[in-house]
Parts: sequence; structure tokens; C-alpha cells
Amino acid sequence: MRRAQILDGALQVFGTRGYHAATMDELVVACGLSKGSLYWHFDSKEDVFLALFDAFVEESFEAFDEAAEHQSAVEALRSGFHDLLERLTQHGPMMPAWLEFLAHPEARRRFAAVYDQTRAVLADLLHRAAEEGDVRKDLSALGMATALVAAAEGLVLQAVVDPDFDAREHLPVVWDGLLGGFGT
Repeated sequence: MRRAQILDGALQVFGTRGYHAATMDELVVACGLSKGSLYWHFDSKEDVFLALFDAFVEESFEAFDEAAEHQSAVEALRSGFHDLLERLTQHGPMMPAWLEFLAHPEARRRFAAVYDQTRAVLADLLHRAAEEGDVRKDLSALGMATALVAAAEGLVLQAVVDPDFDAREHLPVVWDGLLGGFGT
């Protein structure tokens, strides 16, 4: 409970101030907890930020897993990407902080692991979609997964750079264009 409270406050602080400019004192105020309580759960600002990153990633994979259990593979991919893009653009101010934080070796290592896991999850869904007859079997599932990740990141990056760009508005066209190339 307290950990979630801290991460909610941290999202606001990192999202508005950025990682490097944020302070533990600002996190204390945003969380509404004492400094001792914050330090009980986290040793440093870096630990808070990494925990926030990990929580976001975990929630994102849970959304894909949930969709995969109840939908066809293609629909699971579609709804999973929609949910992910919604979450990333909803927390738009957090993206510049994540980009800033990439100068940190541990953050880069975690991002690389997330990319590996993301491509694997998507490749599994695309393989299932091929078995269901919804995407071509002659294309590499890993290659298709890589293209989907690149497309999603491109939309998010455009939204970060241009606040007037609505990535969610363009997702259906990007999705249909990719799926058209992957489709049977």
C-alpha cells in the first residue's frame, strides 16, 4: 500500500521535474509520507525510479497476458498495443524522464531486458496468429515483433516531441498498414 503511494507520487515528480532534477524531498511531499517512511521502502531516488519503471513494465505485460487469454492472437496484439500506447501517452511527461535516465547503465540494462521480453511475447502471439491463419507463416515472428515495437516507439516518440501529435489517433492506420503487410 505505502509502496504504491510512493510510486504514484514519484510518477508525478519525475513526470514534471525529470529524473535528475527531482529530489527525495520532493518525493516525500508528493507521497504524503515522512522521509523515514520513504527511506524505509527505498534507499535512494534511483531505487524509486527503477521501481517505478519496473511497475510500469509489469503492468504492461499483464495487460498483454490478459488480452491473450481471452482473444485471438491478432486481437490480443491490437488491444495490448492500444493499452500500452494509451498508458505511455497518458503518462507523457514521464517519457522525457525515461529518456533522460537512459544515460544510467542499470536503466539501459533494464530497457534491453524489456525489449527482449517484449519481442519474445509479441513473437509468441504472432506465431499463434500465424497458426490461426491471421498472419503470414513465411515471415519471421521475431522480425514482425521487432517491426511492431519500432512502430509503437515511433508513435510514442512523436507524441513526446510534439505535444499536439495524438499517437492514439494514428495507431489504427499504423496497425492496419503493418498487419496488411503481415496478413494472409
